[in-house]
Amino acid sequence: MTVKRSVAFAAAAILALILGAAPASAETTVTIRKVDTSAFPQVKVVAQVAAPSPPTVDQFSLREDNRIVSDVQIVPLGKTDTPVGVVLVIDTSGSMRENAKIEAARAAAKQFVGRKGPNDQIAVVAFSAAPRVVINFTDDTNLLNGAIDDLTATGDTALWDAVRLASGLFVERPDLQANIVVLSDGADTTSQTPQAEARASALGAKSTVYAIGLRGGAEFDAGGLQNLTSATGGQYVETSDPAQLGRVYDQVQGAIQSQYELTYASKAQSVVSVSLTVADGSTTASAPVGGTSNGIATNQPDVVEKSSYPGFMQGTVGKLLIALLALVAAGLAAYALLLLVTKDDKSTLQTALQPYSDEPVEPEGTRADVAFAESALIRRAVDTTARIARERGVLDILEKKLEQADLPLRAAEALLFNIVAGIVVVIAATLLRGFLGFIFSFLLVALLPIGILNVMASRRRRQFATQLPDMLQLLAGSLRAGYSLLQGVDAVALEVSDPMGQELRRVLAEARLGRPLEEALGDAADRMASDDFSWAVMAIGIQREVGGNLAELLDTVAETMIQRERLRREVKSLTAEGRVSALILGLMPVGLGIMMYGANRAYIEKLFNTGVGQAMLGGSVVLALFGFLWMKKIVEIEI
Repeated sequence: MTVKRSVAFAAAAILALILGAAPASAETTVTIRKVDTSAFPQVKVVAQVAAPSPPTVDQFSLREDNRIVSDVQIVPLGKTDTPVGVVLVIDTSGSMRENAKIEAARAAAKQFVGRKGPNDQIAVVAFSAAPRVVINFTDDTNLLNGAIDDLTATGDTALWDAVRLASGLFVERPDLQANIVVLSDGADTTSQTPQAEARASALGAKSTVYAIGLRGGAEFDAGGLQNLTSATGGQYVETSDPAQLGRVYDQVQGAIQSQYELTYASKAQSVVSVSLTVADGSTTASAPVGGTSNGIATNQPDVVEKSSYPGFMQGTVGKLLIALLALVAAGLAAYALLLLVTKDDKSTLQTALQPYSDEPVEPEGTRADVAFAESALIRRAVDTTARIARERGVLDILEKKLEQADLPLRAAEALLFNIVAGIVVVIAATLLRGFLGFIFSFLLVALLPIGILNVMASRRRRQFATQLPDMLQLLAGSLRAGYSLLQGVDAVALEVSDPMGQELRRVLAEARLGRPLEEALGDAADRMASDDFSWAVMAIGIQREVGGNLAELLDTVAETMIQRERLRREVKSLTAEGRVSALILGLMPVGLGIMMYGANRAYIEKLFNTGVGQAMLGGSVVLALFGFLWMKKIVEIEI
């Protein structure tokens, strides 16, 4: 007899070693899943019992406020009308192709579906580089088996994103008792959701998580799965043999189905406090009268968060690389900002004429602050960028925009530094935040510099257009005082402020170097993209050819411009309501999305985590932009 017991004990130990789980305890574990007092004085207590053998009714003992409750109805949960929800979260990353893991997982999941209870609703969530809902809650065995058969293994592992997505499914089905069964063979690599946030989402859904660790690879996060199951009152089972998955799923399914509903008439006043004992296990829970309480304990062990960086970015080398990229990006940004806010005291023309002036010229090499862009390597890079950009017509457009914005930058250098800084920012954001970081950083570096440049150029052009009528009137007054046209422009250039004064001073410098005055004025009009100034220059050219009173002509042109500006402002006032409406309607979806993301993140994340949601999101963005541009076009009236 002793030999038989020794053999049996050895067999049990070997089986436990194969399953990778701790030896089973002979003690009974009792967990109260829910205390429902919504139909008070009738109280329903749902308890989960883990015991070596199914308990009998005689082994149940229920107390309320330390008083024994004698008249208790005890019914297995599967024989009640309480719906039980189970989400099978299955790892479909590329590592599941090894050792026929994905085939074993499909077979075990189908076995789980075949043995489900009559009131069980099952959903399937698969995860690789991103999680997806394969099939939502249903009791149709054929649909579930068909969805499981379609599972294939490829990509990375987004474990915590999958746990969060599975928890979110119960938000739409609060009538279901929440259970999540997670199967994973590796550590998380691509999730945007931290481990603590995934655990919080499971607790918020009042879900019990059962985790199955399929060990076999170098990277495996058993600690994270154990923390998740212990926090939610579930179980963690580990195995290294895919062939044992069916038995492990049976063990988990037995734990889910080993639940009982206890119903009795309460005599409590305001709070129902119950103590349940089954065999040698006991637990307590409480709920306010007229409410429902989740009885799962929330005592959580300390969690060491797994880094969200890719594997090669972890450790000292990864931190140094990230710090280096951040320093490079910060240096380039600071250099660009310095170029934007610092202007040379001398204009380009003054610099060109410096050798012919009386001022001494500094010998080459005496300046300590040699321009960074003058190094041979940077110079070659700038020349290459200029050649490519000029062939595609980009450089001329950029030069015009820089002149309109009055930025002391050469177009090729600005383009090169913007490209280099953009590449660094995009790489750093991709390493830190994954695909979403790549998308947002790419849009930022592609649109932000262009947007800033356009805003600065547009603001300067508006200032120029506003000063134009006053400048023409001043010029007409100078001509009546006896000045020639060139003298009048010189006098006006000293009186008006920038940008008009700056442009007129450039016109004078070009005229004094031999360029015809009309041509220099016309170039200024083209540079500032001012149609009004172009018409004024054309009128000056015609008058100088055919004669006439130029002062009177300039007054007429200035008065016409003033009337047009008055009409333009009146139209702007009349269309203000339409422009504000377009702005509000354009920003409202974004604002509502941010508000809903903060209020119910699991609800709105389906737009990002499912194919249908992503298609709807992309379509809504396109339609919103189209509507915004359409409304903007309606309220824009050319004068």
